[in-house]
Amino acid sequence: MIRIMTLMALLMANIAGLSAQTKEVVDELNKRGFWRPYVMCLEDDSRMEGYLHSMADYGRQQLANTREMIEEEHQRAQALLQARMDICGKKKGKKADALLAKYFTDIDMAKRAFDNAEQTERRYKILSGAIDDVLAHRAPSVMPEGRLLVFSYTESNGFAGYRFELNLNHNKEGDGGTLKLEERRMLRPDYVEKEPVTVAVDDSVFVRVRDIVEKGELYDVGRRYMPDVDIMDASNWSMYFKFEKGVIDSDGYASGPDHRDTLGEVLRYLDGVYKELTKSDADTDENEEKGAAEP
Repeated sequence: MIRIMTLMALLMANIAGLSAQTKEVVDELNKRGFWRPYVMCLEDDSRMEGYLHSMADYGRQQLANTREMIEEEHQRAQALLQARMDICGKKKGKKADALLAKYFTDIDMAKRAFDNAEQTERRYKILSGAIDDVLAHRAPSVMPEGRLLVFSYTESNGFAGYRFELNLNHNKEGDGGTLKLEERRMLRPDYVEKEPVTVAVDDSVFVRVRDIVEKGELYDVGRRYMPDVDIMDASNWSMYFKFEKGVIDSDGYASGPDHRDTLGEVLRYLDGVYKELTKSDADTDENEEKGAAEP
């Protein structure tokens, strides 16, 4: 115990002579005992390659968000490598180890951290260049033409025991169509599941949804969304719009889509329409039952 306390006292005395940034890096590394990037596509070459192969499926805003996050990781890696330079200079081998031992409780751990930072920098250069190129040359998304024929949306979380499904379908002949919402909360004992019903809606509902999508640029989305960092027990979702000329098809896990506020506006609008119509149906049924019961 005395030996450990003595070692820590020596380390603290040495750290006092470092720059403020390097001191902070050394303190954090000694405390945590490891260093790695938070963004998954920077963790190893396999994940980096997976990201590069999937870039065509990612939306413009999603790519920009990832670009911003890997830039932050680049700054973290640079700070760590600068700390090594401040401590070791250009010395290598045993001479560098002797210098590291003055500042780190575990020099092997510190060397692994430096290696991880170097690999992070290498992957950062590849990924940042690829993302910048896609953002510079990708053609703008355009709104599909024609009437809205189909909209479907699902969201589920197995861990939470939750599932939501919405289907809006235009009639093949004539105006209007049908709307159906279904919600399940399997893990809530107090939740009374209602039998989903299909209600008829007129054409103005389809026109309104189409207007919301176009105004809020919900057509400008990627085909697939995944989080940049590791997230457990989140929700899966998917949305699909079919128009007379074109579709919007997107899904994801724990992330996205771009313009999610617009998607939220569509869902809130249709939920309001559905509740109003099912309420009217329930009131009609109740009145009919009362009338039948009267002598």
